[in-house]
Amino acid sequence: MVTLKKAVQCAVISSLIAPALGLSFVPLVNKLASKVVKVFEIDEPKVHEWTAAAFPGNDKDEKPVPGGSPIMNCDASVSQLLSLHSVVISPNPPERGQNLTFIAKGYLDKPILDGAYVEVDVKYGFIKLIHQTFDLCEEITKVDLSCPVADGEQVIVKEVEVPQEVPPGQYIVNARAYTKDDEFITCLSAVVDFPAA
Repeated sequence: MVTLKKAVQCAVISSLIAPALGLSFVPLVNKLASKVVKVFEIDEPKVHEWTAAAFPGNDKDEKPVPGGSPIMNCDASVSQLLSLHSVVISPNPPERGQNLTFIAKGYLDKPILDGAYVEVDVKYGFIKLIHQTFDLCEEITKVDLSCPVADGEQVIVKEVEVPQEVPPGQYIVNARAYTKDDEFITCLSAVVDFPAA
């Protein structure tokens, strides 16, 4: 039996928002998703519209990140230390049973030092799976980066597996990252739909 844990872990976090920040939330997703007893299949195409006002990052203060991916820069009118120039994913949109290649390019205004953190929200349709704060420097070691992360041009390339068994539905991810001194690094959000087979 395929669990929601595996779907969210492989298809959403690892393949979309996490690589853009150099993160891997697999252990937490495993822990939290295992607590989900039932998953309600939501067959409504306008879930994103309904949740936009209530879900952090899904508001009018967002702009698409160039490259055609589903990633948006949220809180776009607020000064951010990371400027994403492009995020390209292939295949786009992500497909079940296919490896997903992710290339993110951007510019970091200041180094990221120990003590930086990221606040993450993940929803599956209307079900909130995660609202958690992570140590950014601890998480980026899982994608072969370490703090301090130098300022200047940044390129992250990652390939992840999207399992064939990903449950259909809409996944909404939002991440806000901050330095140890609470300077705003970035806000990223994404909505990905996996249609019923």
